[in-house]
Amino acid sequence: MMWTAAPWWHWLWMASFWMVIVVVAIWAAGRIVPPPRDAQPTARSILDERLAQGEIDIAEYRRRRRDLSAAGQDHLT
Repeated sequence: MMWTAAPWWHWLWMASFWMVIVVVAIWAAGRIVPPPRDAQPTARSILDERLAQGEIDIAEYRRRRRDLSAAGQDHLT
């Protein structure tokens, strides 16, 4: 049996095929793995979450936010 080299366009198609496979795999991995979260949530973000979950009302939220601002821990607006 005689072995012959494939035409150049076969190599082009094969390279394109594998590049598409790699790009799709990277895209899928990015969609499956969640982005990393902050290691330490700030006092403000905890306060915001508690308000959003309904654990505290708006009056309590405003009081605690004012207390955080007075203590210098309110880094965000």
